[in-house]
Amino acid sequence: MFLGTEQQRQTGLRHIAHLKKIYFAQTNNPAEVIFDQAGDKWKLTLCFHAGLKRHHSLMTYSQLNDEEKMKITQALLSLRHFTAIFKGELY
Repeated sequence: MFLGTEQQRQTGLRHIAHLKKIYFAQTNNPAEVIFDQAGDKWKLTLCFHAGLKRHHSLMTYSQLNDEEKMKITQALLSLRHFTAIFKGELY
């Protein structure tokens, strides 16, 4: 039973849809595209930041298990936040 207002319900549904799109999309998953198209050095850096092993950098995104995919996604978001600090300051 939902105890919030209709506006809160709609906001919650939008957030759920956004999370599904990011974490559970089978096609056009941005994390999958970035990981699979990354160069060797970038992939190794990303895996290191995610706390994964070197052999993970040799895999494709679809070969990772769900926990590893979540770590890659979190690492990408962390790096995105870090670079946002410098946005517009460094050229």
